[in-house]
Amino acid sequence: MSTEIELKYLVLSERGFNEDNLIEGNLSQQIPTKISNLLVKEQLRFKHDVKQLGNCYFDTGELALRKLDIGLRIRSDDDKLEQTIKTAGVVIGGLHKRPEYNVPIKDSFPDLSLFPEHIWPDRDTPLQLQTKLISLFNTDFKREIWLVNFKESVIEVAFDLGCISLSGESIDICELELEIVSGNATDLMALAQQLFSVLKLRPGLDSKAKRGYQLFSGKSQALKPLNFEISNYYLCDKKSNRTISPTTGFIHGVTTYLQQLQLAIELYIASPALTKLADVVQSLRLLRHGFWLFESQLTHVCIELRKELSHFMQLFAWLENAIYLQELMNKTGNYRKKLNYSEQLVSQLKLEKRRFPDVDMVIQLLHSERFNGLQLKLLDVAVNKTPEQIFNSPNNLDFILFAEEKLSLSLSELQNAMPKGNLTNAEDILPLRKLLQRSLLTGFWFGSLFDKEKRQQFRMPWLDMQEGLSELQSLWIIKQQLEKLEDAPEKIVNWQQGKVENLLIALEHSKNMALSMKAYWHG
Repeated sequence: MSTEIELKYLVLSERGFNEDNLIEGNLSQQIPTKISNLLVKEQLRFKHDVKQLGNCYFDTGELALRKLDIGLRIRSDDDKLEQTIKTAGVVIGGLHKRPEYNVPIKDSFPDLSLFPEHIWPDRDTPLQLQTKLISLFNTDFKREIWLVNFKESVIEVAFDLGCISLSGESIDICELELEIVSGNATDLMALAQQLFSVLKLRPGLDSKAKRGYQLFSGKSQALKPLNFEISNYYLCDKKSNRTISPTTGFIHGVTTYLQQLQLAIELYIASPALTKLADVVQSLRLLRHGFWLFESQLTHVCIELRKELSHFMQLFAWLENAIYLQELMNKTGNYRKKLNYSEQLVSQLKLEKRRFPDVDMVIQLLHSERFNGLQLKLLDVAVNKTPEQIFNSPNNLDFILFAEEKLSLSLSELQNAMPKGNLTNAEDILPLRKLLQRSLLTGFWFGSLFDKEKRQQFRMPWLDMQEGLSELQSLWIIKQQLEKLEDAPEKIVNWQQGKVENLLIALEHSKNMALSMKAYWHG
């Protein structure tokens, strides 16, 4: 048995984002040449090899092995056959860790009795499954390998180009894997950072086996939904008097939101839409907010990482207005019928819309060296850094007390900034948007530590306010564009003003309701 520790990346074609050209563009020569040239330039010693690998994956018709989180394959490499089982592992930020068991065989059908008994739930399991095994899918690919001596480690860099196939259907394989042969994860990440400078990559969340199972199940694009609220603070339980430190809570939060960020990126790439990109930005925002919540205790290295998160937040600062404009220009949207009264206004809005980055520009950014470097640094915090490297001093404060303090401070700031008296104009309430968003982000970080029902009741009017402020911002954009027109139609001006007045009344109601709610973390 060995534990496979590897970083997995998906490779983007030099020609840009287009699923049809991932395997085109002579990638079989282009990528290996770039890797070899980089290793030579950095004066690294390496051995190079090329293999054509064929793999057949097996399970029962009821997917009994999958339910045990076991993957079973037979690999053919020239005239050699090897059967492999990979058991339950961990995937964090593109770093895959899974125990694997390899056994040389002579036949092209697996023999489960050759694997160690301890990997099965009981000793009868292999015998029960053996007769039910069937072949599910194949993965066939050309693998170019560089065995690299890097610092204190030996690392295998492998570029795989081929496909996963099943009954005439297929999924492309175009990925880079960096696996520790001997050494440590720090060197693994450092070598990956160098490769970012010559290749367009993004972390690979799914193994070839998992993608094959998705193809077998007819769900090749199946991706679990996002969940922005941190859960599973499994050591925080008031009833059993067990708790975790803020240090552990911070690392757990970074791990959670790094995974959500990378999932959001996959959802966007599968279906590029501004609302999907907003989830990418929300993940970045939550990561940055965590560094702000713990700022007074973090080391200089972590403070710098927060600045890097802010850099990418700034690059996506255009997105919010782009979403508002898209909604305004949507022919089935709430306001489009009214806007059509002015061709000049519609033309003005279309002009504004064209100023935003297109899909290909966003895709290039998501595969850039600096963005990959950011994710690698976050992964380093999640899996490699010691508490002393993250926090200035050991923090043994009860995590629930720490959360209560931060939630109370956030709510107090929001209440103090709330306009006094009735809302009469948008300028009074719109500046509250960022403070409200920040308070809700604090709730995402800590809310699951407390009663779910009370939390949902408390958040409801605040979420209503957030939605109302978002609509108010759309109406504000219309007002700004109307002011640019030489002769704005009076009908639209009056309509816009009426909508704002009605919305302010609704916001006043939500504000009063929110201020009357008892904080769910008290008592």
